[in-house]
Amino acid sequence: MVAGPFQKVNSRQMSNRYDSLLSLIPESTGRLSSLHATLGFDGTVDIICKAVEERQGRGRQFQAFDSIRAFGQRIVDADGKSALIEIVKEFEKIGGNGPIMANALAQSALSVDYIGPLGRPQPVPVYDSFAKKVQVHSIGDPAVTQALEFTNGKVMLATLMTYDEISPENIEAAVSRNSILKSVEKSDLVCLLNWSCLPGLESILSWLLETILPEVADTRPRFFFFDLADPSMRPIAELEKFLCLISRFESYGHAVLGMNLNETQFVCRALGLDAPAAGPDALCGALRQIRARLDLHLVLTHVAEFAVCDSPQGQVVVDGPHTLTPQITTGAGDHFNAGFCLGLMLGFAPEESLKLGVLFSGYYVRTSESPPISIIPHFIQQLKAGT
Repeated sequence: MVAGPFQKVNSRQMSNRYDSLLSLIPESTGRLSSLHATLGFDGTVDIICKAVEERQGRGRQFQAFDSIRAFGQRIVDADGKSALIEIVKEFEKIGGNGPIMANALAQSALSVDYIGPLGRPQPVPVYDSFAKKVQVHSIGDPAVTQALEFTNGKVMLATLMTYDEISPENIEAAVSRNSILKSVEKSDLVCLLNWSCLPGLESILSWLLETILPEVADTRPRFFFFDLADPSMRPIAELEKFLCLISRFESYGHAVLGMNLNETQFVCRALGLDAPAAGPDALCGALRQIRARLDLHLVLTHVAEFAVCDSPQGQVVVDGPHTLTPQITTGAGDHFNAGFCLGLMLGFAPEESLKLGVLFSGYYVRTSESPPISIIPHFIQQLKAGT
């Protein structure tokens, strides 16, 4: 299923079956308790909402906007006038790239440390269950996001001022340098997430590179995983500087950059490359150029229908179990990242890691629940049966 790095993109094969995981997962689950991951540094309270297109009566008697396009058209139509759009709260949940991904990893019973603003002096109530599964190091108050859910995506309206306090100095004051050093040292995976929303993340990465990582004992192979979130919030020149910074982590392990389509297009622009179209062939070409330009171990892009990666083993495209009727989409990408990174930690090949990523995401959007890896073989059988 893996194409050689110099073959034409069209020669690689599309993988749309997950049967290889049916035996690989049971063979690997005994190793989960020996794995450790450290993640940071964001944290929000997500308020999941529906935007009301038409109300027929009280309470739940309303028709929600089905698509982002329809919602956006209502706003465009109000240009020069005004608009009142009701939003209805569905529920609250933990939010932010880091907490959602950390929670998804912890569901598979590996050890997880999380460093982020989850509340002080204790995490806020929505994080109570999270704190029972994850070793929490809270460094401030969480942000708040109103997540408007549609069948084809989400619009996230975030209040992020608390993120201004997230800095190396405040992290050391809340956690201590020695605790962070020990956490990273025992980690198979270190996730540094949500650059777009964290104005201090570049200084945190520099601090890790200059202060923490040189002191970490080289006792195990280690992955450093980066996720940008929506780069459109930041100047393109800042993105270019950040990308150069993450390539320095290759000196301390394997640096992995995970992106969605929008993030991939912005990264290409920052590097002076042509922004790719949404198809797998175009993305394969873009990822090859990104990985070569940044000298990273692995780069990947996930969209609703498939995921693709470029690695030293070549390029792989894996179809996802896409559904037209998701229960939730907020956090789908974070669950993909959790499944993919869990595969890497377990020693899976890039193809099997991609499969695990799309299955984690596919299960989550159907159920609103984070799957333990042990349930994935059953989910595969359900997909095969069309149920």
